[in-house]
Amino acid sequence: MDFSKSIERTLFEAAAGLAEPAERAAFLDRTCQGDPDLRGRLEKLLALEDRAEDFFDMPPVKIPAGMSRIAILEGEEGVTARQAAALADSGACIGRYKLVQRLGEGGWGVVYRAEQLEPVQREVALKVIRLGMDTENVIARFELERRALAMMDHPNIARVLDAGTTSTGRPFFVMELVDGEKITDFCQSGQLPIRERLDLLVQVCQAIQHAHQKGVIHRDIKPSNVLVRRHDGVPVPKVIDFGIAKATAGGGDGEATMTQRDQFLGTPAYMSPEQAAGGADIDTRSDVYSLGALLYELICHRPPFDAQRLKDAGPEETRRILREEEPVPPSVAHGEKRLRDLDWIVMKAMAKERQRRYDTANGLAMDVVRFVQDEPVTARPPSRGYQLAKLFRRNKVLFTGGGVAVLGLVAALAFSTRMFLLEKASREEQSRLRGIAETALANEEFRARVAQAAVMIGYGQLEGADKLLAEVPVELTPSSLEAADSFRRMAEWHLAAGRRDEAAKRYASFARAISSVDSSDTDNVSRNLLPAAAMLCFTGDDAGYARLRELILERFSNTTHPVVAEQMLKVCLLRPADESILRQLRPLVVIVSTAVDERGALAKNPHMAAWSYFSLALAEYRDGNDARATLWANRCLASPKENQARMASARLILAMIEQRAGRTGNAKVFLDMTTGPVTERIGTQVVSGNDKDTFWYDWINAAIFHREALDLVGK
Repeated sequence: MDFSKSIERTLFEAAAGLAEPAERAAFLDRTCQGDPDLRGRLEKLLALEDRAEDFFDMPPVKIPAGMSRIAILEGEEGVTARQAAALADSGACIGRYKLVQRLGEGGWGVVYRAEQLEPVQREVALKVIRLGMDTENVIARFELERRALAMMDHPNIARVLDAGTTSTGRPFFVMELVDGEKITDFCQSGQLPIRERLDLLVQVCQAIQHAHQKGVIHRDIKPSNVLVRRHDGVPVPKVIDFGIAKATAGGGDGEATMTQRDQFLGTPAYMSPEQAAGGADIDTRSDVYSLGALLYELICHRPPFDAQRLKDAGPEETRRILREEEPVPPSVAHGEKRLRDLDWIVMKAMAKERQRRYDTANGLAMDVVRFVQDEPVTARPPSRGYQLAKLFRRNKVLFTGGGVAVLGLVAALAFSTRMFLLEKASREEQSRLRGIAETALANEEFRARVAQAAVMIGYGQLEGADKLLAEVPVELTPSSLEAADSFRRMAEWHLAAGRRDEAAKRYASFARAISSVDSSDTDNVSRNLLPAAAMLCFTGDDAGYARLRELILERFSNTTHPVVAEQMLKVCLLRPADESILRQLRPLVVIVSTAVDERGALAKNPHMAAWSYFSLALAEYRDGNDARATLWANRCLASPKENQARMASARLILAMIEQRAGRTGNAKVFLDMTTGPVTERIGTQVVSGNDKDTFWYDWINAAIFHREALDLVGK
């Protein structure tokens, strides 16, 4: 036997098994050192691969009997790699999908072009676990990928069409076939200008934002995972391969995500420092970093860090580079000073500390849009010179006119003054419009936070959801049922744990969301404001309570519904009120007093009538009408429908009336009657449970009045 020919054959088979030319070249570099003749022969054989069998006297490929119409994957029992490749070429099937061509492989699977045979005929991409990766952990990750993709529906994300397992139990899924070029090749071959490249990036950001709102992080954003094709002449990018996607809130049924600590997953040239560090604490800002790296390459025609250098470096050196080194600014690498604003955008997106990056992919996209429209970008620290330069670019005609006016100053002072005023008005209008745009952007980002928090709440990740919601200002709470439900659930969570201040803040946001999303004049909305007002007053957040009272008066001061009017009196008068507030509430006093008349709407409901008596007593006391307040308070105490919290509150109103009249002894009697029940129910914790016909916030209100009475009687 020719031993050298056997070695040559082994080297040929090993090189032929490598799909990428670069991998083959690297293999030949290592194995043929010092033997250029051997390398030359192997390269010729690889170029004429079809004739290599004759050279090595290889027998023709024989496909096992009975296996011609089922899937044979590389490495399955009794089947060689050559047999599997030959069978794929002959039209093997996986289920109802006929394999046509092997397209390539990624970190987790092998991808084939395939034909769906039924119920419709179409070309698809079929991805299956590749040889050597079908461990239990990888299969679990593969299943997570399939489910993550199935959650998404966006024109710039490749759709999942089907999923299943092969006859040997290896998972596969079927995706929309994207016949396109990777985004960097598309831009280079088409010689796209900067603005068109940036438009493609904005669409990619919007796709990633959609994934984030569905609770999915891509974790491997790079040019080869963004394919571009023309549709009706318009370039359309598609994000593919969520192969190492990580659900931000774990699996749908509560299991932990499959990423294990210290795994080095992703492509180093586009990988965030925290992802390279191998920690499990990866969030959506890791994708923002990768989008910044992609933006860098679209501008500079090369990645921010040399890919070959990272490939040759060991894991620790790669982590050091990503953690410590800064890439050359795009304007320097590209050689154009006009791109300096893009330097700021890229630097913010790729900041080493993730808290300095854009909070969302949409935030990055909006800054790119600002750059395209010659508006100031948020990533750059503002300065007067910078803003003036941007204003000039957007208003060249106006500034040219201003220059003419300056030249004509000597001839006509009045004309120049008029031009100055016009310019000032223009600047003020620009500032107003910019403020509107920035508010709209902030609202969009807060809506994204609420949407992501809602997903996390659904998965039981309450602490993470609360961190997102805590960053949403009360006055900018999105107007949606999703926002209302999210803030309500987090308020109840804090309340149950005794975190009174945090509960008050979430209830305030909940009240704003629910009052703006439902404009009906019913107590379906107004009753939700009771816990918010109670907690804000109880925790001493006077500013928050003032804002809530202002919101309530604006929303319900014109109500004609007696139950709503009764609740508004109670909510708005937990604290003393000025004349302006009392004037707005007096019509509500008339509505409630009419409703509890013997023929009124509330007269036949003892429970609501009793609460109405208390609310009228409170309103008359705040308005200084002690006689009428005493009458209503006594009617409340005489009600056959007993309620300990309501009765305690009525006695406290009487205590303050008696003290204001100088009858301190009587005041102390009423105060002493309430101190025990209120102290027992409140203690050091907020009441979280409800009695029959008594809600926890009724006792909170009683505690608020008890504090006020103690201060008054003590004085």
